[in-house]
Amino acid sequence: MPAEPYRDSIHIEADPDLVFDYFTRPEALVRWMGDRAVVDPRPGGEFTLWFDERCVQGRYVEVDRPRRLVISWGRRGSREAPPFSSTLEVNFTPEVDGTRVSIVHSGLPDGERTRHALGWTHYLGRLQQLGAGSEPDPHFTPASLTDGAD
Repeated sequence: MPAEPYRDSIHIEADPDLVFDYFTRPEALVRWMGDRAVVDPRPGGEFTLWFDERCVQGRYVEVDRPRRLVISWGRRGSREAPPFSSTLEVNFTPEVDGTRVSIVHSGLPDGERTRHALGWTHYLGRLQQLGAGSEPDPHFTPASLTDGAD
């Protein structure tokens, strides 16, 4: 049974077009999330992101630059949260001094919502730091995100 969607938002001190690139250009994406990425930001295009030995696999469902992205999401090799099994919606709203990034991650199994909430808190903080002009520390995957995951 799917859990309630996870929702969060952050303010980033950069314009929406630049922030959009942090979700669609592999070299920009791995500055805040993951170790390696293969992306093809068009509807049906590949979204694959490695975290150490783990891999998130999905597809871009909707690409509306610089306003909105929808990406299917799941963990390669997982029975509980397999590739393409959940949906990440990202909206980019211009604000006076930057961009409001709002995410909704839906379709997560009950057992995955807490893990993904911890993950989004961790990674959105890194994105916010990057958007403010500061390079985050080198990537590492916190144990709380992988302990007990299949």
